[in-house]
Amino acid sequence: MYVALKETLLQVLIACIPAFSWQLCSIKPERVARAPVIIGLTSAFSVLLCMVFSFYMDTAQPFDFRLLPYMLGIWYGGYRIGLAIVGLYILMMFGFQGVQQPQMMWGDALIYLTPFIFAFINKFRQSGLRMRLFIYLSFSLLGIMLYYGFYATASPHGRLFLFTDAKVMLFMVMFAVMFLITACLLIYMIEETREKAFLQQGYQTVSRRYREEMEKLSQILNTAPLCVIAIDVETRITAINDNMIEGILLQVPNVARAELIDRPLSELLQKMGDNPNQFIILEGALQGGVVDGEVARFGDREYYILANAIRSQETGEIVGAVGMAHDITELTQLRTEIGNMERLHLVGQMAASITHEIRNPMAVIRGFMQLMQEKSPDNLQNYFHIVMDEIDRANGIINDFLALAQNRIVEKEQIHLHDIIQQLSPLLWADANLRGQQIIFRLAEHELIPTLYLNTKEMKQLILNLARNAMEAMEASDTEGILTLETVLVPQGVQLRVRDTGSGIPQVELDKLFEPFYTTKSKGTGLGLPLCLSIMERHKGTIEVFSTEEGTVFEVTFRLHAADSEGSFPSLNDEAGAPALN
Repeated sequence: MYVALKETLLQVLIACIPAFSWQLCSIKPERVARAPVIIGLTSAFSVLLCMVFSFYMDTAQPFDFRLLPYMLGIWYGGYRIGLAIVGLYILMMFGFQGVQQPQMMWGDALIYLTPFIFAFINKFRQSGLRMRLFIYLSFSLLGIMLYYGFYATASPHGRLFLFTDAKVMLFMVMFAVMFLITACLLIYMIEETREKAFLQQGYQTVSRRYREEMEKLSQILNTAPLCVIAIDVETRITAINDNMIEGILLQVPNVARAELIDRPLSELLQKMGDNPNQFIILEGALQGGVVDGEVARFGDREYYILANAIRSQETGEIVGAVGMAHDITELTQLRTEIGNMERLHLVGQMAASITHEIRNPMAVIRGFMQLMQEKSPDNLQNYFHIVMDEIDRANGIINDFLALAQNRIVEKEQIHLHDIIQQLSPLLWADANLRGQQIIFRLAEHELIPTLYLNTKEMKQLILNLARNAMEAMEASDTEGILTLETVLVPQGVQLRVRDTGSGIPQVELDKLFEPFYTTKSKGTGLGLPLCLSIMERHKGTIEVFSTEEGTVFEVTFRLHAADSEGSFPSLNDEAGAPALN
């Protein structure tokens, strides 16, 4: 009896191998998806061990627990794994058939149950714990009944032993109880492990998604042009973005994010010294109010700040506060500049109107001066020339001012920049010869420079102004005057460079070159370079100035239109391929 009990307990342990194996494998959540394969393989192995210990033990007994792992493997593994287990079981039965022929009765009962086990695969897998336990116990009880029926009919003394031998009856009852208890234990172990594995997998999925959402939120906060800081109900800092840290660094040097997170807001206020008002509004927001419309300063930056309470979605209680600050420094400066521009525009309109009206009496004066010159004696002619020159000079200033003040639309045509320079070259050479200077033309190959949409009249005025300014700068210098005009093709478009060998322009004057009426010449009007800048703005181009003690370079860049910018830009050597013009 004790030997039979020991063998029964051994069968219990063997039948529980699928549950034990599944518990070990489910430690890693990524293996949850492999549950059918793991339970199927371990069930087949358990069936084999149950048969081995039932057939080959010295006290071989006519029963074992192979039905329990057999059903587990089919129901949890599914149709494919179930068919594989059935095939292996049939092979094992043929292998054990010649060993102990009387023990084949239990196998026959198992084979008869197989079609019904397959019929309940979907029902079992779609059911909950209670229904699975009911199905499993029902088939286990049916298997016991079939086994007892086969044993009683197949053995000549089986029926007699079952009802007359007390030990046999006690052993059969003990076997049935242990069989059913083991069935319950197997289902509970596997289902509990599966539930824990799925919960752990779900927890890791939620945790991963939470981290991803937190990273996205952090990136959004850091990308947004706002300074953001959040606190909890205990006024501890819970979140802060990069822009806010940069703003705090203006008042608290060498502060880091790690030093601020989970620290009381009062510590930050103490570090900020005399200007903590930027964050006091957060404490007001914790009281349930919305604070906005305040302007604060961080160093030399100006911010528009607001704060609001953070409420729980479930209870509506305040769980924290968030403060945001928007940098309005550029906006404030833009508003100031717009105000100045409006005033200057008004002044410009008034000045243009007055200047236009002045030009009419100036024409009348010049006409009467010409009549008086014809009737005056020769000794007064020199005075009339002086008056006429000054009137012409005044008219020139008026014309330049009107050209600068008027925002007119210019008519453009497709023309080559080299053609304009060639038309101006005789005039430039004459001017240079009078001053004792030289001109060098370094123009890129004609076919490499595309045609541009230009206003010829304004381009001539632009080039003449820049060239004559360069000549005047070299005239006041002790160095040999050499004016260089060159054209190159750059990624931005076509560039015209006007270079002189003068003494250069100081940085203080360089910053004011394009301001109207600013000039360093005794007889200058200060309208030449502003007029050049106005011309380039109408042509969507730029003018840049680079000056050293060896001279000054004005770089005039013409942007190519869409029709002119097809293809890649060839690489040009500024000094090569430049034919000279005489």
